[in-house]
Amino acid sequence: MSNVEQHVELEVDGSGDDIERVPIFSQLTVLAVMLLLLLGAGVTPKIIAALQPQAVESVVAETLAPLTPQTPDLNAFAPLNLQAESVFVWDITEQRVLHQVAADKQLPLASITKLMTALVANELLTGTTTITVSERAINQDGASGLLADEQFTLLNLSDLMLLTSSNDGAYAVAETLGREFDANDPAEAFVALMNIRAEELGLGQTYFRNPTGLDIAEDEAGAYGSARDIAFLMEYILESQPTIIESTADPAHTVISQNGIVHSARNTNQNVVSVPGIIGSKTGYTELAGGNLVVAFDAGVNRPVVVVALGSTWQGRFEDVNRLVAATIDALQ
Repeated sequence: MSNVEQHVELEVDGSGDDIERVPIFSQLTVLAVMLLLLLGAGVTPKIIAALQPQAVESVVAETLAPLTPQTPDLNAFAPLNLQAESVFVWDITEQRVLHQVAADKQLPLASITKLMTALVANELLTGTTTITVSERAINQDGASGLLADEQFTLLNLSDLMLLTSSNDGAYAVAETLGREFDANDPAEAFVALMNIRAEELGLGQTYFRNPTGLDIAEDEAGAYGSARDIAFLMEYILESQPTIIESTADPAHTVISQNGIVHSARNTNQNVVSVPGIIGSKTGYTELAGGNLVVAFDAGVNRPVVVVALGSTWQGRFEDVNRLVAATIDALQ
């Protein structure tokens, strides 16, 4: 009897004692007869030949053979003309750098900061926690249509915050959680939590001064980090809190506050529909930072890759990431 016949058998008695078993080849012979009745005699000889024990063993051996990881063609990244100061392309599946340029350079993060804001809030609060938008939150730069005293669930406001890069939304989230640690300066308490989390995650080039990423002064950004750190932060979110960025894979999203007010949120990533297999993304732009963009996408079946471009221009960040995504797909083909 072949190894396949010895080890692959079918129970025909459910009693658990002295179970009679039918060898797999006998099963396959019965299958061939059934196929003969269903499909006719013309295909039967081929089926029977394919069902011989040697053929079965060959198929099983081929199926169980270890897959050899594909070596990427890194030359695919050679002709790129990028505007970004810092670039990092990270293959999560293989834990491998596909491309990098000044990947550890510490640069202003702008609204990419909100990835950490969302992560900390969603790790320490439930998605149904009520967030009230304060007057101080409304006074943050940039209007996203929120109203003072309007209330949202954390899940809904987090979606709106990341999709539209809402500064008032981010500040409201920070105040709500931070108030549990310091009622007098809740936003500052929340920023301390962000920095603790960055250290815990090993993001050595990253630190935060506010929960929005807005510039504090002409020469002082609200947050700093590296392209490598941001790729690893995105990887952690994908693995631990993937629902945080689900909405950022869509061009638009409707959010309804607990007051019944409907907010039509459009994605600040104008390239969201052009990235194949997109999983999530986050934009960032300030005068100090220039244009930033991080994108996570599937470069193949269950092959997530993170692309980060920092220090580009308003439009250049989209062009840079498009080129990097295309080069990644070419490299992994």
